[in-house]
Amino acid sequence: MTKLLDDKENAYHLQEYAVWQDDDGTYQYKAWDSKEEKFSWIIGKAEVVDDVFCLMSITSEGQEESIETEFELKVELQQLPKWDKTKYYCVVLGDKRAGVIKYCDTGEWVKIDQDDYGAVKQMLQNHDIVSIVPS
Repeated sequence: MTKLLDDKENAYHLQEYAVWQDDDGTYQYKAWDSKEEKFSWIIGKAEVVDDVFCLMSITSEGQEESIETEFELKVELQQLPKWDKTKYYCVVLGDKRAGVIKYCDTGEWVKIDQDDYGAVKQMLQNHDIVSIVPS
């Protein structure tokens, strides 16, 4: 995996995502999905909305690549510095402009009964993104 990111400066890891900032200041992310003994990957655009990093639309889907284990993938991601530019992140689901809010440091969901939830929900609503409460 690191070979895929060798040419990327300003790369980070955010839970199971690799994130990088392009020269023009925009963000992209890469995520992997396991299929049998291979991983296929997707690339998407991302943007910072106040204190929320929003993983937005998928721009391309990659070919399957040989990676020995999911553990190996996690170890490779850990080689990148941890994303610390925002407190929260939100995986925005397609054209619905809706997503689940999570804490960047733990990956735990921001639940509706937590004090943070209302503030983060408002940040997203200001950008026409709807938060989804996990069931």
